[in-house]
Amino acid sequence: MKMKFAERLKELRKENGYTQVMLAEALGLSKGTVAMWETGKRTPDYEIINTMSDMFDRRIDYILGYSDDPTSPKLTQEEIEELGKWEIQSEQIDVIRQFLRLDAYGRMNVKTLIQREFLRCLEQGTDQDISNIKIGIKTLTSDDEGQHTD
Repeated sequence: MKMKFAERLKELRKENGYTQVMLAEALGLSKGTVAMWETGKRTPDYEIINTMSDMFDRRIDYILGYSDDPTSPKLTQEEIEELGKWEIQSEQIDVIRQFLRLDAYGRMNVKTLIQREFLRCLEQGTDQDISNIKIGIKTLTSDDEGQHTD
């Protein structure tokens, strides 16, 4: 059951051990303002709601009563790591696309540089383990062209 903002605020305030006075002081507002919110006579502006999101560690849509999902708005370490992987993958895809657009002379130079750097890393023992990486390249056919997005 979704709650209205006034009910949700009161619930969050109590869960977090705040009185109306304490919450008002933490937000730099008057007790009367918090009381008006909890009676549904007023609503806070975005900046205040954003501050409450940080204070209560809840998503803005949850605080406003639009959602019943009480999860934290903060990313977990796993989510941060996954985003990092996506960024690396995106960079690698960009490099491959740029390489594929080079003319024969450019490709030859890049291949030579990569081979030289690979040998250097092998000699120094600084080459990276890529056993957990799977690479696939698909060449679009004329039937696929309408579905291709860049």
